[in-house]
Amino acid sequence: MKKLLLVIAVLALVCTIVSCGNDDPSNRSYGERTVSWPMVNHMYNTVSGEVIGMGNARNKLVIDIDNGTASVELTYNDGTEHVLTLTDLTATAKRLLFYELRSPSDASFYGYVDFSEGSVRYRYTTADGVRVISMTEEVFFFKTHNSIEYSDSTPVTVMENVGYQFDVDPASLTAVVKVSDINHAKDLKFFSSITGMNVPFTLTSTGFVVAGQNIKTVAYYDGAMDTTGNIHYTTTDYPFKTFNATVDLLNDHLDAHFMMGDDATVTATGKTYPDYTAN
Repeated sequence: MKKLLLVIAVLALVCTIVSCGNDDPSNRSYGERTVSWPMVNHMYNTVSGEVIGMGNARNKLVIDIDNGTASVELTYNDGTEHVLTLTDLTATAKRLLFYELRSPSDASFYGYVDFSEGSVRYRYTTADGVRVISMTEEVFFFKTHNSIEYSDSTPVTVMENVGYQFDVDPASLTAVVKVSDINHAKDLKFFSSITGMNVPFTLTSTGFVVAGQNIKTVAYYDGAMDTTGNIHYTTTDYPFKTFNATVDLLNDHLDAHFMMGDDATVTATGKTYPDYTAN
């Protein structure tokens, strides 16, 4: 449902932009957008040092693109459901379809919405010291540095911008882990994706750690070129023999270390976006 809502929002916004494409930019009007989608809250008590937990949430964003303003209605549940409403947000375009959100009245609040990637993040601290990081169920890292070592004499492979995606389920504390656009030099395979299901994660004060062993995966890789383009093959021969990833939501940082099959060990660090860092 979240993906459907985001797709509708993106299509509506893009159609508005395209329809105004030949007009004088000063006369363009993109109007107000209202979007609601399911979110996940990570909650931490900054006073007691207790990780309260992770739970589902309902959030609504109203953004006026023309005027650079927005309002949000955020919920969190630390045993009791609370609603936080902020109506004075500034919405600053950092690039096409990406907006940074800040509140003059609440210095603890920071957020962004990326309509192109379907990614949303809010963070704020309540009056009683509960820090809430609210996010869509999929956590992405696009700007990464990767080193791949092999069990034989194959030279170490260094790759930039391998994609990492963690689809978290607060109820089961498991995640779907997807690694995209990664090369296995020893076996001469370029994987468009390797996906592992139901990988356990534990909560930390700033995010979570995803860790497991002998995780079954489904991998897609490119084959020989024919007249229709690349042929994509599927294999289950590259499980995550070990997998450990520390996801720091507060500081937007990833540290990952895992085995891709029996003979390739990957070490990765990264952040969400190549060209953006929150202040």
